[in-house]
Amino acid sequence: MDTFTAATAIPLLRCEAVTRQGPNHPVNQDSFFADPACGLFTVADGMGGHRDGDQASKATVQAVAQLVNQPAVSHDSQLVELEAAVAGVNRELFAGYLAAPENDISGTTSLSLVISGPYASCVWAGDSRLYLLRQHHLFLISEDHADEAGRLTAAVGIDETVGFGRRTLELIPGDVFILCTDGLMKGMDETALANMAAEGTFGLADRLIARAVAGGSSDDITVITVWAEAHGQGG
Repeated sequence: MDTFTAATAIPLLRCEAVTRQGPNHPVNQDSFFADPACGLFTVADGMGGHRDGDQASKATVQAVAQLVNQPAVSHDSQLVELEAAVAGVNRELFAGYLAAPENDISGTTSLSLVISGPYASCVWAGDSRLYLLRQHHLFLISEDHADEAGRLTAAVGIDETVGFGRRTLELIPGDVFILCTDGLMKGMDETALANMAAEGTFGLADRLIARAVAGGSSDDITVITVWAEAHGQGG
């Protein structure tokens, strides 16, 4: 049986995924999933200062990862299924809070990249980010769900429903996508990110995290880099 991968051909996808626990954190509250064969990638950043952020991020990523076992559907249907999976986690987390509000909320950001056929889509809630490097120009595809003080205005587990953001674009061979939790940009700016991405894709995730740490980020950091190649390219 076909699975979550689309029936239409997609460019060859390559990826790297790296996570680093903040030196002062008892656990890494970031989680991730990456499957280039299925064109599905996701990162989640558990909300610090609240209860069980690491468990919230793990539950969200696990729910997304289960989609690879679903029958193949259209690109739009994949996005609907992804949002439904994350919304299911949201209901469970928020129900736990309502049952015992004295225990505080358990929440997480969620950002996923879905690539199938000629399309690449980002679905997110929170301030984890998706960047695209295309023809030497860096674009921020997602938009932070946060107020001026940096407080999240949308996330998984903090309300009865999740306010997702969604953007879709046509995929071009040579595109480089960078999924990251907010710890990355606490130690570097977008100019440095663009310059490093333009230097080459192999080892990029490790290099970005090293740069962020050198720049002073002490948060958990997770980076997934995904690049699309024409069939037959590689190396």
